[in-house]
Amino acid sequence: MKILYAVHGYKPAYRIGGPIVSVAAVAERLVSRGHEVIVFTTNSNLDSDLEVPTDKPIDVSGVQVWYFRHEEPIKKWLRSVPYFAKSLGFLYAPAMRSQLDRIVPSVDVVHTQLPFIYPTYAAAKAAIHSQKPLYYQQRGVFDPERLKFRALKKKIYISIIERPIMREATTLIALTQTEVQTYRALGVWTPCRIVPNGVDIIEDTCGLEHLAATFTFSLDDIVILFMARLHPIKGADRLIRAFLSINREFPRAKLILAGPDEWGIASQFRQEIAEAGALDKVIFAGMADGQIKQGILERADLFCLPSDAEGFSMGVLEALASSTAVLISPGCHFPEVEAFGAGRIVRPEPDLLASAIAELIGNREQLREMGRKGRILVEQRYSWDGITDLLEEVYFEGIDRHQSITAQQPTRRRVIKHLP
Repeated sequence: MKILYAVHGYKPAYRIGGPIVSVAAVAERLVSRGHEVIVFTTNSNLDSDLEVPTDKPIDVSGVQVWYFRHEEPIKKWLRSVPYFAKSLGFLYAPAMRSQLDRIVPSVDVVHTQLPFIYPTYAAAKAAIHSQKPLYYQQRGVFDPERLKFRALKKKIYISIIERPIMREATTLIALTQTEVQTYRALGVWTPCRIVPNGVDIIEDTCGLEHLAATFTFSLDDIVILFMARLHPIKGADRLIRAFLSINREFPRAKLILAGPDEWGIASQFRQEIAEAGALDKVIFAGMADGQIKQGILERADLFCLPSDAEGFSMGVLEALASSTAVLISPGCHFPEVEAFGAGRIVRPEPDLLASAIAELIGNREQLREMGRKGRILVEQRYSWDGITDLLEEVYFEGIDRHQSITAQQPTRRRVIKHLP
């Protein structure tokens, strides 16, 4: 197959978060199986731009990647307004459209990866115009909690742009059963398949020596890890309050906050921590990747993500693969964690989080057993090889169904609303 992905960013744009890891992982595995994968993306890296060649193809680990220079005139003009300054933006890339029109007629599959951005709109329009199978993925964006952010703008855009695209798509891709329900809640009944994220199963651990230059932990320290963007929806503020409430009871406990400060809220957190006299107990690690990231995941005793809404968190999967117990919220949509004995699920309220953390870190043997079970869980159900098998099956099924429909209606021309 010749597959075209449209996505908001691509590696090394890791500041954007988990989708960058998951899209690249599956793209590279598809290439290793003999498929051709072309990625249309932007040079965005959340709050900065990548220094990469733009508007032309380059090889990234066997994947043909087109990074297009994006323009954000509204953000540029209104950068002092938090509403606009803290948005990823529409990611309008003026050079993208002509290349899509040239390349899409030659591909077998078009797979868009995120709503509300120009690459998805442009690639979907090109796929529909060329009558190519279109696979549409939301990655948790239509969760009701996430739709509360900039609610009016999203409601209008869904009505005018996203819903017509979803109804024209061959297949909707959902990470979880909850995502299937959110598609249906929007009045879209296009066939939907669940394809969760996967994770690399690392056999040889990186060792903790890579942490020595950055962090100092004793064997007695209890390390609690939050690894995500510092964004209100992720729940770092609630985790900090929970930690501060038990910090005196557990003097060896330390909290690591690893992730980019997307909303500029780290200074507010530091002030709250200083007022509690716990600056030496909380570490702001910033963006962690490579061996440092893996080392933190392995060293952590407990991974916490009290998020309001997730698609299917790569951070949780990576923690489980590192044999680290997890404490997550219902909004992470991962009930298997508790069912499998790999961690706990509690509502993201500071008092409930504090009680759960205290109970868990009070029994490090229990944490180790949870970590062992978590590793087994991802080995059995969430290896990237198994997920890629499933995605291939979804592509082939959709292609067959699309061809059958097209053969029955050979003269049909589908049209979606035009944007400049």
